[in-house]
Amino acid sequence: MGAVFAASLGTGIFTFTLPLMNLDEKAGGMWLGSGFAGYFLAKLLIAPLSGNFADRNGSAKPLLLSCATGALLPVLYLLHPAIESLYVIQFILGLCAGTVRTVSMAALGAALDGKKLSSGFAILSAVMNSSFLLGPLLGGLSYIDKDYLPVLGVMSALMAVSFMIFVFCSRNLPTRINTSSEENTTTPAAWNFLSILTALFGRGMGIGSLIAFYPVLLKSSLQLSPGSTALIFSVPSLTTVLLLPVSGRLFAGLERKIITASGMLVSALALYILGGCATIPGFIFTGILSGIGAAISMPASMAVCSELGCAKGKSLGFANMAANLGFMVGPLFCGVMVSSSGEIGIPFKLTAIAGALSALFILYEGLHEKGFRKSGPSIAILCALTLILMIPKNLKQEEHSAMSRYSDVAMGTVVNITIPDGDTPAIKNSVKEAVSIMHRLQKDLDHRNKRGSVGRVNHAAGRKSVRVSDKAFSTIQRGLEISKRSGGSFDITIGAITTTPFYYALDKSRFAGHQKLINFKLLEVDPAENKIYLPKQGMALDLGGLAKGTIIDSAADYLKGEGIKTAMVEAGGDFMVFGERDWHIGIRNPRGDGIIGQISVKNSAVCGSGDYYQFINPISKDDKTRKHHIFDPALLQSSTESIATTTIAPDAETADALATTVFILGPAKGIKFMERHFPACSAMWIMPDMNIVTTKNFPELITDIFQ
Repeated sequence: MGAVFAASLGTGIFTFTLPLMNLDEKAGGMWLGSGFAGYFLAKLLIAPLSGNFADRNGSAKPLLLSCATGALLPVLYLLHPAIESLYVIQFILGLCAGTVRTVSMAALGAALDGKKLSSGFAILSAVMNSSFLLGPLLGGLSYIDKDYLPVLGVMSALMAVSFMIFVFCSRNLPTRINTSSEENTTTPAAWNFLSILTALFGRGMGIGSLIAFYPVLLKSSLQLSPGSTALIFSVPSLTTVLLLPVSGRLFAGLERKIITASGMLVSALALYILGGCATIPGFIFTGILSGIGAAISMPASMAVCSELGCAKGKSLGFANMAANLGFMVGPLFCGVMVSSSGEIGIPFKLTAIAGALSALFILYEGLHEKGFRKSGPSIAILCALTLILMIPKNLKQEEHSAMSRYSDVAMGTVVNITIPDGDTPAIKNSVKEAVSIMHRLQKDLDHRNKRGSVGRVNHAAGRKSVRVSDKAFSTIQRGLEISKRSGGSFDITIGAITTTPFYYALDKSRFAGHQKLINFKLLEVDPAENKIYLPKQGMALDLGGLAKGTIIDSAADYLKGEGIKTAMVEAGGDFMVFGERDWHIGIRNPRGDGIIGQISVKNSAVCGSGDYYQFINPISKDDKTRKHHIFDPALLQSSTESIATTTIAPDAETADALATTVFILGPAKGIKFMERHFPACSAMWIMPDMNIVTTKNFPELITDIFQ
């Protein structure tokens, strides 16, 4: 149990932080889904093979080999430090994890029977699921500096601990786990085998979808830090681990197939509700409900599989294969549905319905065996019809006037590209390449990527100048220009503060010595060599105030170059529209759901800033001021001049930078700033009392759309 715990914990750390790294590297949703599908494919392939091997040769050899391999995996990343290496490691780790899980379950199944079997599997499940509890916590702490090497180091150490425990206890491990004899040669009925495998497949789809896309849903819905995301992500596992010892004993004497189906239906309900969650209490509630369902179904389903036949390794190997097939299909399905629907919640609802339907077979079988031969089919059919009616109606993105919309995950959010009459293979390929351009630019311009242009400049601060890419250099130059025009209210060297984790939650005194490090005038640029130099150690660039706009513009420019005449590129509420068409853009309500109204724009970019993206609420009830991520460089604290701004400019880069600038300036100074330096652009402020202030040329805000 100790060795399984260490190995499972090492795997849990890696699998939780990989989606966060995927967001920071800005890889696409299909890339994330495919990577996790590869991990579960590895577990799928190895489960029956390792089970059969253990039946013939005992459990010691496969367990030792798996843990030793897992401990050595970080060497691959050291030899080739790239995202591709991490997904290769993930695949091999899947082989190791699949072997440890299958062989340990088979060894336990061979040693126990009766009520002890359910109780034993409950303890084993608690041990395995503790990895999904502690794994995210340790993973979030290991990845707090956006560096994946500590994550790999902790994972390797835990796999090494597991290996050493197995070595120490190797003499006590079963040499044979096939319990067949001349008197015991039972073979499970095909229907019995198929019903439990179908149920495990459905549950696997749900778990795989959660592991791959739940962190993305949390970050896109709540804008939380890695540590906070880890805490909420761990709620289902915490509930499961706490309840498993109790549920194993409580339900040990009941019909295992009915218990298995009941727990799976509860988990499916939780996953369905999760698809519509947008608040922390909602995520916590669904997490608890999901944990309850898992605690009920896991021991019972393991016991059902263990009793299918005399060859424990073979039976449990195929059971794990079915579960891992679901783990593989779930992330792939979610990746496809994110692109199809443009949302993350809908895939969770569809996966929940599929999982619930798959559990009805074993529910029917359990009811039939308990004597409900007449009512069993009626109950199963009624449940199936109810589930079918729950299928969301908006499975595809809404299309108006022959509009075609393409979605993917990029820049930590869902990106939508809308093109009239754009449903052709050539346009689809162009959109795919445009999203790829967004991924590449994000990696280059994000200060959290140590291998990108900005990351390398920051790393070399006070030591040497760094040659950067053409796009990074031009973006930095334009950022410097806005910094000069705003008198430093917008300052791209604010990274001296904003590169610190949770900077907006820290006391102002924490940055007392940073004032001298925030000064765009100190930045040295060499146009001839494309070199950038930060002269003081501790200085850092943060292009977050305009880089999203730069990336949106680049995607739009590529589409124009491909001959697309009209389109809208949207990422996280920022828009760039071009072509001979008027577009209606909604303005988000910064203190509630929905929008406060909409504006009409043409051949323009619309970007917003607000204190509702990343923030903490004040502790005192009398203090209404939020601490948020938009910092005033002069005050070294969150700006309080407004709560949200919207700006319109000819390009998204300018609109993005202006949204941050006028937020810090406030309407009194901001209007003068816009009239003097950007007369062709316009801005709107939402004040703390929800009053609205605009420049004279801001479009009419239409609010009667709600009447």
